[in-house]
Amino acid sequence: MYLNQLKTLVVCSILSLCGNHYAFAQTQAKSVFLSQTKVTDQAMFFNGNKVSIKHEANNPNGYDYVYGNALSPHGDCIKVYNDYVFMTWYKGGENNRHVMLSRLNTKTGKIKTIQFPHRHTGFRGKWWLGETHNTIAVGISPKNDSIHLLYDMHRNGRVPAFADDYLRYSYTLAGAATVADEDFNLNLFVNSKAGHYKHLSFPGIDDVDTTKLLTYPAFFTGDNGDLFMKMRYGFSKNGKMLFARFDGKKWHGYTDFNRVLASEHGSEYNWGLYGDFKYVGGKFRVAFQRRSKNNTDKYLYQNGIYYAYSDDPTGVSNWKTPSGEPLDIPVAKSELIKIAEPGDWAKTTKKDQVSIVHGFDFVVTDAGDEHFISQVTDLEFDKVTNLHTFRKAGSKDFTTVEYNLSGQLYTSNNAVYLIGLKDGRVNIVKAQGGTNQFELIYQHKAGPKFDKGVLYVADGKVYYYLKQAQGTGDTRTLYLQVFELK
Repeated sequence: MYLNQLKTLVVCSILSLCGNHYAFAQTQAKSVFLSQTKVTDQAMFFNGNKVSIKHEANNPNGYDYVYGNALSPHGDCIKVYNDYVFMTWYKGGENNRHVMLSRLNTKTGKIKTIQFPHRHTGFRGKWWLGETHNTIAVGISPKNDSIHLLYDMHRNGRVPAFADDYLRYSYTLAGAATVADEDFNLNLFVNSKAGHYKHLSFPGIDDVDTTKLLTYPAFFTGDNGDLFMKMRYGFSKNGKMLFARFDGKKWHGYTDFNRVLASEHGSEYNWGLYGDFKYVGGKFRVAFQRRSKNNTDKYLYQNGIYYAYSDDPTGVSNWKTPSGEPLDIPVAKSELIKIAEPGDWAKTTKKDQVSIVHGFDFVVTDAGDEHFISQVTDLEFDKVTNLHTFRKAGSKDFTTVEYNLSGQLYTSNNAVYLIGLKDGRVNIVKAQGGTNQFELIYQHKAGPKFDKGVLYVADGKVYYYLKQAQGTGDTRTLYLQVFELK
């Protein structure tokens, strides 16, 4: 349930209380807390030891993992569509691991959850080793109200046990996203011949070799209602970002943004990339940081900020460099679209002493103001630097400045918001597009504390999907908090 912002300053007014779903308003500066909903107290959590990729044993005293300890919420796990919030998660504990999809009806306050037959297969098929790359992405097609899920994928085609299970794709027929609460169930999804609701291809795409090596699935929508699927193909130092488009009837793709084996096409080294496609500011855009095969420089992982956009709503053609020059895809020479080097802010010059792996994001306002955030760690001098790179619409050059904030970037009404957690609770700062003048507009002060979250912004509201920090064993509690941006 959602409430109009109170006109007078109210520190905390409880307006209604019903079971796990309650709403209250709090005004601080220019934002308001609308509601908190408990999604589940059974989310899977890896409560064992972090182990190497060569580890084999099954720990009887905890759920061991290879990378991070939390897979819910993680990745492209939340979407808002009409009056509904869709959230994905894995059900704990270690012996459960089922893929789950919850839908909150914001009008009725009811949550309906679907459990899928598939269970997290772990690191390279070792189900007892948690694998945090294997997120559950959810997308909704505005053209036919269908639901699409991609899950538990990290180059599955390289695992012999997954010869017939390399793509985990589930989808519904038209209209499923908006059915009544009582009709939201597994029967909405198209079953497979094997009876597990997983499909080995996207209708309209028959490129099996590419499909087998996909990782980091995610969805986004264009202004005309097309649903896009985006993934990384290949490896960390020799990979590409690609996408496909769903027009309400079938998929079109794949379209590669960059090349694998770039060194065979004019680049000095092969390289991979970590970043994102977004349809934002009225255009199809990409921004990323590069991981080069150059093993002798000061960069341990990524470097740079690279950025391009397309004037084609489908993203297939009409790509441009940051300066507006034509850009042919797939790209081999990443230098053509480099806009900044966060590594320049590190003092060290020693091999592998600059670490760039966290804190990257970007957004573009409707007015065309471009904003990027990044983080660089100088390992020799033990210093972490957060950077904000931006360019006001119509300007030629980008500006990079140091700042002391963190979070995810979003835009609404030509303002830029940086939203994250501070002391375990939601913190929101705001700047006008094309500037670096961030001001605190909201910090939550009460309720549970969180240590991980993924958010989605729609129609001027922040939907923050959060994992409670406190907990024991191999399950944790997830909440949805909603805030209105002002």
